[in-house]
Formats: sequence, structure tokens, C-alpha cells
Amino acid sequence: MLIKFKNFLHRLQRLLTRTRRYKQLLDSVSAPVKGFGRNVWILSRPLYRYVRFDLKSVPKPQRPQALALHIRQWSPFSRTGWYLLWDEDDALVWAWDAERVEAAVLENKLAQNSINIVPETLLHQCQEQGTYLVSCMDGVEGQVWRHRSLISSRWWPKPPVIDEWVNFQRDAGSHPGSQVSKVPVARPLNLGEVPWGKSVAQDGAAVYGAKVEAWLVPFIALCLFATTMWYGAQWIKLRTANKTRATELETLNQQAAPIVTARSQALESLGRIKVLLALDPYPNLLVLLSKLAEVLPKDGPYLKEWEFLNGKLKILIASPNKLVTSDYIKLLQSTGFFNNIQAASTSDPYNLTLNMDILSQAEIKTPMESSEPIKQAASTPTR
Repeated sequence: MLIKFKNFLHRLQRLLTRTRRYKQLLDSVSAPVKGFGRNVWILSRPLYRYVRFDLKSVPKPQRPQALALHIRQWSPFSRTGWYLLWDEDDALVWAWDAERVEAAVLENKLAQNSINIVPETLLHQCQEQGTYLVSCMDGVEGQVWRHRSLISSRWWPKPPVIDEWVNFQRDAGSHPGSQVSKVPVARPLNLGEVPWGKSVAQDGAAVYGAKVEAWLVPFIALCLFATTMWYGAQWIKLRTANKTRATELETLNQQAAPIVTARSQALESLGRIKVLLALDPYPNLLVLLSKLAEVLPKDGPYLKEWEFLNGKLKILIASPNKLVTSDYIKLLQSTGFFNNIQAASTSDPYNLTLNMDILSQAEIKTPMESSEPIKQAASTPTR
């Protein structure tokens, strides 16, 4: 089973990564045979230039603008197309004459947005370290590699002489001890299937190891297909469940309609009651009088005067016996209707004037304890 799955992935990979290669040489364009696949436009080495820009001193957010400025200053073309890789703080740029390449593309009846333009250097074998001479579609190319990164590149229409080869290595910054003292034999032309580095936007990150695409693309396609099938099945189940729940919800709404109506009416009535209560926040005067009557001792004290205005109450209590102010304040506090009770100063021990605030109906609480012990204390004559 595993072998069959691997064979399926391999066939899918070949199908999805199949390419139709157009090779633009110095004086002609080599077109592929008829068929299908992605169109790839390969530029011969003399049609483009290569450079590395060190942007270590430029802050990362400003590097795209700095790179564009460097390319405009360095490129000899009126309109430049380029292939870009990032190697940490270095930008690797292959630049070509965009007008010349676009003219060749149009001559072959291709749309600009339907092709990928790839310099042929990106299809040569990626090296770990060293200096190499490589055969190209036109002429030869010298390459200097360090840590799998292309340091320098130069094109010659034919193999260079020893002086040209040495100068090329010096320009690349090669250490004298590591320089190749004689011109090596050019490696045969062997273009790979995919570039060893994938071009990115100016503000993108370095992308190497493009051969991973060969397996990554079909794997992603398979995952997307499986995910689509799973979501399709889930969507059908969800649609059926939604219809069932919609029917159940309609039935419940019909059953709950009388209850919802009754609740709305009750809430409306409660709102009207709250509005009416808000018009008179204080207890009824008869209720206040009854509370005073309940707490006043039965052996003589009586209410002589009463004055109520905007929640403020003033009363005068008279008695044949001497009155103890603290006892009557405790009696009134025990009702739970009065607050901030204060006695007016007087020289008459048989009359007591008290000023107090009336609590609103929302603040009134039922007393927790009986007021009978307090009443008995107040009814005891002072000696």
C-alpha cells in the first residue's frame, strides 16, 4: 500500500511540475515541442548580469527601497527585470534588459504573466565551496561559491586565459592561497529541473533548496484535495443538521409564543410600576405615623408637632415625665424608616425636638430584632 501511494505521489509530482522550456540565446530562441505544462523562459548567461549587494548597514524595514535604488544605479538597462534571493544581509540579484526579453516573449506568442523567467545560472548545480568554470548555453561562466552561496559570477564567450581567470578570482575576494592557479576544464552543461534558489519579493526572506518543490507541490495538492473532500462531506452533514434544527426551532417558537407574550406584558407592567414608585420615593405619611405610634411608650409621651418636607422630618414629643434623648433616638432607629436622627438642644426636659431623614422605600429594611426591650427602657421614668 505504501509503495502504491509513493508511486501515485511520484506520478502526480511529474504531472504538476512538468515544464515547457523556452531558451533565449544570444541570437535566437529555442522553443519546446508542443505539449502542456508551466512555461519557463531560460535566459542565456550573456543576457543578464549578476551582483551581490551588502545591506547590513541598512535597517530591515528600509532595505527594499535601498535595494531598488542600488539596482537602478548599477543596472545599465533602461528598464530592468531581475531575479532576487536574500542570503542573510546580502541581496543576490540577476538583472536583464526587460524590453529585450519581453520582445522575445511576444514574438513567441506568450503572455508575460504566464511565464517564469529564470537565469540559467540558477539551473546549474549548486556548489558548497570553491571556484568553478561551467559551460553555458552560450560561452562559459566562472563561479565562486562559499557556504553554498554564489559569491561572484563572470561570463566569457570562450574559456578565459590565465590572466583573466586570476583577475576574476581576485575581484571575487578569494584568498591568494585558495586561488586556482590554472584555468580548469569547463564542466559540461547540465541544466537542472528547478532553480536551486526561488526568487522572492524585495522584502522577502532567502529561499534556497527549490528542489523541495518537486515533492512539496504534489503533497500540498493531495492535502488540499483530501481537505476539500472532507469539508464537502461535513458541509452536506451540516446542511442536513441545519434543516432539522430549523424545523425544531420553528416548533419550539410556536409553543413558546404564549409564554413570551405573557413575559413581555409582565415586564411592561413592572416598568410602569417602577415609574409610578419613582414619583414618590418616600413611604406614605400614614405609614410613618403608625411606625412612630408603635415605638412610642404607652405611658404618657405623645406626638405634639409634625413637620415633613422633601424627605426631612421634624417632630416634637411631649411627656409628663422627663424624656431621655438617647432612648428615643434608639426607638426611632429600630423602625428602619429613619436615619441621621438628631436632637435639638432645649432646656425643657419634658419636650424633645428631633430632626431626621426619611429613608426611601428602596432603602427601607425590616428590623432584624424586636423593639420591645427598647420600648420598656424608654417607658421607665428617669430618676
